[in-house]
Amino acid sequence: MSETDFPDLSLATTIHNNVERWMEMALSFEQHVGTVAEICVVDDGSTDPARLTGLRSPVRLMRNDTPHGFCAASDEALNAVKTPYAILLDADVTFLPGDFKNAFAAFKALPKLAWSGFQQIGASGTVASPSEERLPPAWVYGLGNQVQWRWSKWKAKHSKGEWLSGRIKGVAIAHSSSALVRMKAFRDIGGFDRRFWQCESDNDVCLRLRQAGWRVGVDQIYTLRHDGIGGRTGGKKRVYDLYRSRLMIYEIHRPASRAYLRKMLGLRHLAEGFAAKILGRKREDHLSPDFRFRLANAALKGYPKWSD
Repeated sequence: MSETDFPDLSLATTIHNNVERWMEMALSFEQHVGTVAEICVVDDGSTDPARLTGLRSPVRLMRNDTPHGFCAASDEALNAVKTPYAILLDADVTFLPGDFKNAFAAFKALPKLAWSGFQQIGASGTVASPSEERLPPAWVYGLGNQVQWRWSKWKAKHSKGEWLSGRIKGVAIAHSSSALVRMKAFRDIGGFDRRFWQCESDNDVCLRLRQAGWRVGVDQIYTLRHDGIGGRTGGKKRVYDLYRSRLMIYEIHRPASRAYLRKMLGLRHLAEGFAAKILGRKREDHLSPDFRFRLANAALKGYPKWSD
């Protein structure tokens, strides 16, 4: 058996009816990065159970008969990791030639760095941010996208990023689509909060890591391709999950927002629904007046579990 390129690293990932795209990701990793101690993959309720062959790294395939959701399945994959470090990956990531070895070494050299992402480009070559800044105040979020954009622009102008090393920059939140994970830190905070389905679960992890004294960063040199960035929203269910999850983030980490944010969001959705109806715009299903009115009612109840 050939020697493993990264014996202290495991790959943690999930599959849900996308095994062909997942195989492209895994093969690109082994081609441009190398082999790892183990690939821990959760098949999260795919219609046809996944079958994985042709990889040089050992594969541990676990299966959920019904979908647990991206957050829970990712937590299951990471909890199966036996090495001190893991790389958590979405199936729609493609690894490119580059300096991953030194990126990994730089991550390990910072003992308080718990979670670190990479630079990302989309399928069309569009550059996208792999991180987010601190949460805006809840009232800013409640007032809508334009207010958030202006607040973020002002905040960026008056904030200076902190370099943790010569190639890793400290951030508030690094996305989970491609993240190096220090397993001790991840386990210390109890892993993912499985109340999240998909959206915002990485934001919650990064916030809890930082609250526990760990650091979050992004490598500024190594770049990979992520087909999911800059794409479409994914329809009504994804939009609903985004609002539900962002409200959870605020109510967990900014508890004072419980006094007013649900009402603000309800009024915001109501206004958006009437605006779309009055203007008579032909809009996508997840932006239709009826869906906005549904969101307005759901916001007041904390966005209960989605039902078709």
